[in-house]
Amino acid sequence: MSVYNYNTLTRANDGNTFEFNTNCNVLYVDELPSGVTLSLAIDNQNNPAITLRPKTQLRFKQNDRLFFTPSAATAGTIRIFLFLDESNLLEFDQSQYSSESTISGTVTIDGTVDVTKIGGSTTPVTNWTEQLKSSSTTGTRQIKYGILNTASATLYTVPADTVAYVHAVSINSFGLSNTDASTYLYLKNSSSAIVGTFLTQVINIDNDSVSMAVSYPTPVKMTAGEIIDLTGAAGSWSSASIYLTEQSA
Repeated sequence: MSVYNYNTLTRANDGNTFEFNTNCNVLYVDELPSGVTLSLAIDNQNNPAITLRPKTQLRFKQNDRLFFTPSAATAGTIRIFLFLDESNLLEFDQSQYSSESTISGTVTIDGTVDVTKIGGSTTPVTNWTEQLKSSSTTGTRQIKYGILNTASATLYTVPADTVAYVHAVSINSFGLSNTDASTYLYLKNSSSAIVGTFLTQVINIDNDSVSMAVSYPTPVKMTAGEIIDLTGAAGSWSSASIYLTEQSA
């Protein structure tokens, strides 16, 4: 257990070296004028100096002569706490502590979220919340589309200045003849070129039906102009549904 006795050294800064005699072995620089540091020489003014900044704690072997030299004559107060820690009189250690600081002005993330308001707000940052959730709570949009025989249809196009996060998709197909029928749910770029496939479904039994669905714990991101396209086949009837969230880009 540490046992402390302490003194407070308070001085108006004039830029000159000053000496303080004490039996302390710990000091803490509580306050310095803006931009000013202190050089500390122990025992003798000609000994190598240690640089001290605000919120610096220095623990050293017990001494009685401390020589402080300010780096500049900037007007202000020098305040130093001096302690005697009777539990350990030989240890040497220097620690730097940060003072409380604040952010002012408007600092934004993704151009929309002011980080200076996050700590005091109980409203979630929806740009992050919706991206990370597997199901959406706000701004959702569910789209369904039915299609017959050989055809292709665009179910969804991401609007301008928007990103979309796909949470789940599904396809339902019904066979009209005893032939193979394949249905595809494609992801296409803004030029309608296929860049990925959400689902592929094959049915080859007359009057049989097949359903498939998939969900994404981490949603699939789509950018402005990208397309979700449903492509059916002869001898089948198909429908698809998608579930997604739109966010401003």
